[in-house]
Amino acid sequence: MIRSGSRASRPAGLIGLAVIELLEALGLVVLTVLVVVGASGKYPLQTFGVAGTVLVLAALLVGVAVGALRGSPWTRTAGLVWHVVQILIGLYSLTGAGAAVGVAVITIVPAVVVIVLLFTRPVQEALARSAGAS
Repeated sequence: MIRSGSRASRPAGLIGLAVIELLEALGLVVLTVLVVVGASGKYPLQTFGVAGTVLVLAALLVGVAVGALRGSPWTRTAGLVWHVVQILIGLYSLTGAGAAVGVAVITIVPAVVVIVLLFTRPVQEALARSAGAS
């Protein structure tokens, strides 16, 4: 019963950032499939090492999204750290001979949106309310 009341009090920003994080995790899973299929037998240990690492990151991001939906205060720090790293990855994709503007856009834009949402008053209050309730 208490959970349904807490669901109603979730700000839209909190739900929005959780949805973005879940979509990012799905994108990481798709990236993993593309890496494994694209490797086609070359460098199997390195390919599976990269794929495994990306899958772990996807699982952690799902955990952050679920934590955000539950209103867990730790999700603010975890989300902030991940999205700063994601912005750095996007900026790195703009450099060099293989610069990929598309990669930069799909990594930087959602990361900036999530960071902005993390600093909105309703999200901060929802996470602070959760911390006080524990």
